[in-house]
Amino acid sequence: MANLNQPSSSHVHPFANSNNLLEIIPNKIDVEEESRLYDDIYCGTKQNSGPKIRSQSPPVPPSVFSNDIWLGDNSGESLAFARDVKISGWTNVGDTLGGAYVVYDCVVKTKEGTLIHAHKRYSAFVELEASLHRSLPKNQRHLIPSLPPKAPLARYRPAFLDRRRRLLQYWLSAILLHPDIGSCQTVRLWIMD
Repeated sequence: MANLNQPSSSHVHPFANSNNLLEIIPNKIDVEEESRLYDDIYCGTKQNSGPKIRSQSPPVPPSVFSNDIWLGDNSGESLAFARDVKISGWTNVGDTLGGAYVVYDCVVKTKEGTLIHAHKRYSAFVELEASLHRSLPKNQRHLIPSLPPKAPLARYRPAFLDRRRRLLQYWLSAILLHPDIGSCQTVRLWIMD
C-alpha cells in the first residue's frame, strides 16, 4: 500500500527544469514605441524586416474534371473593390477651445492598385456603421464588428489617438475587405464621399 503522505514522483513542478530568466516589465510602457514595434513586425513598415506577406493568391490548380475548366472559374471571387486598407495617421483640425476635431487619413488600395485617401472623422465611421445596419440583409449584420468607443476626455491625447487609429483600421479592414460587405454600394459611397 502506498504512503499517502509522501509526494508522488510523477508530479513535478512545471518549471523545475527551466533555465529561462524572469524578465520584469517596467511600470511605464511607451505606447508610441510599442505601436511602432508592432507596425514594424506585423505591418512591414520597414523594408527587409518583419514577415513577408504575399499580395497575390497562389496560382489556381487545374480542374480534375476537364482541361478547360479551372477551379477558380466559379470559386466566389470577392466583389470588394479594396485590396488593402490602412489608416496612416490623424490630424487635429481647428482650435481645441472652439470646435476642434480629429480627422483620420484612410488609405484604400483598390484591386487595380489605385490609392484612395479618404479623410474621415470618427462620426463618419459611426454613420457608416449605422448605414450598414440599415442596408445589409439581417443575416450579414452580425459580420459588422463594433467600433472603438468614444472617450471625450482623452480624444486629443496621442496615445489614445494612435490606439483608436489602429482599432479603426481593424474595423475598416473588416468592412472593406469582406467579400460581401466590401462590395455594397453603401461602402463605395462612403469612401468616395
